[in-house]
Amino acid sequence: MKPLSYVTVLLAASGVNAVVSNVPTKEVKCSGVNRGFTSNDITNAGNGALQHKDKPIGDRKYPHIYYFDRPDCGSELWGFPLIWTVPYGGGDPGLVRSIFTFVNEGGNIVARYCGTYAHRTRPGDNDFYRCD
Repeated sequence: MKPLSYVTVLLAASGVNAVVSNVPTKEVKCSGVNRGFTSNDITNAGNGALQHKDKPIGDRKYPHIYYFDRPDCGSELWGFPLIWTVPYGGGDPGLVRSIFTFVNEGGNIVARYCGTYAHRTRPGDNDFYRCD
């Protein structure tokens, strides 16, 4: 059995029926970032994005819409800071974002993972590259 993240527990306690899907099974690596992100890191980011979709957090109000050319992803793309071990809770968002679409499937709000992107120099530079 998979351990629940504290965000999953918070979502359940709030009555939000949320799911994160399409999470990769291998680490996602961004050049220039000293280590990869696990599926658990991405799931935590998806849960954080779901938790804050209607009440964005941080100076840049995450999650927010990104305009990457990703017709394979479907609806609007929402980015949320991707950090190690725990979901973003405000403050410095770092350079890396997990990208999700939000859809309603069978009464569940689903954050469908659609990739990871990183700023080239600093948050706010609008110069992103796609991570592998």
